[in-house]
Amino acid sequence: MQTHNLKLPKNYRDTSSDFYIKMGIGLIALLLILNLILLAFFIKEMKSGRKTLRILQETGRSLLLLQDSLGRMDMQKAFVHLADARRQIAAAVPPAPVAPPAKTETQPHPPPAETVAESKGEPVKPPVVAQKPPAVPMKKAQLSIPAGEMPAPLGLAAPGEYVLICEKDNKLLHLFRFQSERFSPVKSYPCIIGANGTNKIKAGDHATPKGNYFTLRYTPGSALQEIYGEGAFVLNYPNFLDRRENKKGGGIWIHGHVPGKVVGVGDLVNTKGCIAVSNDIIREFKNLLHPSGTSVSIVDRITFVKESSRNELLQEIRNFMDAWRQSWESVDTGKYLRYYSKDFINGNGMDFAAFRRHKERVNSSKKFIRVGVEQMAIFFPQEQENETAAVRFVQKYSSSNFESHSKKIFYLRKDQEGWTIFGESVF
Repeated sequence: MQTHNLKLPKNYRDTSSDFYIKMGIGLIALLLILNLILLAFFIKEMKSGRKTLRILQETGRSLLLLQDSLGRMDMQKAFVHLADARRQIAAAVPPAPVAPPAKTETQPHPPPAETVAESKGEPVKPPVVAQKPPAVPMKKAQLSIPAGEMPAPLGLAAPGEYVLICEKDNKLLHLFRFQSERFSPVKSYPCIIGANGTNKIKAGDHATPKGNYFTLRYTPGSALQEIYGEGAFVLNYPNFLDRRENKKGGGIWIHGHVPGKVVGVGDLVNTKGCIAVSNDIIREFKNLLHPSGTSVSIVDRITFVKESSRNELLQEIRNFMDAWRQSWESVDTGKYLRYYSKDFINGNGMDFAAFRRHKERVNSSKKFIRVGVEQMAIFFPQEQENETAAVRFVQKYSSSNFESHSKKIFYLRKDQEGWTIFGESVF
């Protein structure tokens, strides 16, 4: 029988028994910790299984309720139960892992050309600049203007001024800029208008009016209901011409929309009469349009006129406005009143007779009058066939005993005797 000689350390008898006791306790503690860890994993897996079982039971209950709702044709409750089932299934199924982005091979770029440093004349390499993603291209103007013609509503504006024309048929809002004595199209924007495609007649008819209007003010979205989005430009509907035709209503704005929605999609396909565009467009307009005095022409579809004939008409109106100004400065009230029609109504609602009495009384005490006309702009209601014009200007008045600045709109009418002022309002 083979025997083995067990060799023990020479000093084993000298080792304290406490050492072996402590080592044994340590091993037992280690085994206990490992068992606790395994027990925790086991309990976790059991809980996970119970959770999954509970979710499956709740999903089955939702599907039974869905089936019952469909049987009773209660679609509202059916959609609620369907949403519950989808939510419960989504909670039970772990999300799919996101695959790392695929690596694409890039062609090596040629080394950059060396440039010469201005200080020492030494060749240096240009710094590496991070590539920015390409900007979204601006939407180009979608309006084609025939050669030698111009949009019928437009006439004259201050240099660099922006104006708008809304085409109801196309649901487009065109932006123009006046520069070098002519209007040029800048961009075209999609928009939505009133559900009723006819001209506005009264309050609540859900129609967008037709005519030439001016902005009165800009109201930020923080001061409005959520449905107006970024903000709103308030238009002067009903204007003087609308009131003459006994048109009613109000509150016609160019505004944004509820954040998260898209103009022209879903429940944003029309308005109650306003012109609505995206919130991004309103933000753009805030940097381009004057809050008060910006011309907004609203038409079914833009018609065009010859530039040559329009320029002749504009010169007539310029001459008329200058002669009107000089007649006022002459302090000759009779001469001054000849520039007004007999059916004239001023901004305070005075008819011609009351206006004449007022001017005769006021001018009788004047030793001198000075009138300045600045920022003049001229626009034409498209349906009026060059017979009516709206003249917007800033009036600076001073006399021997009074000074004032005011923003005015004159409504001019052309007849056999020439142009006359038949209406006035402020903006």
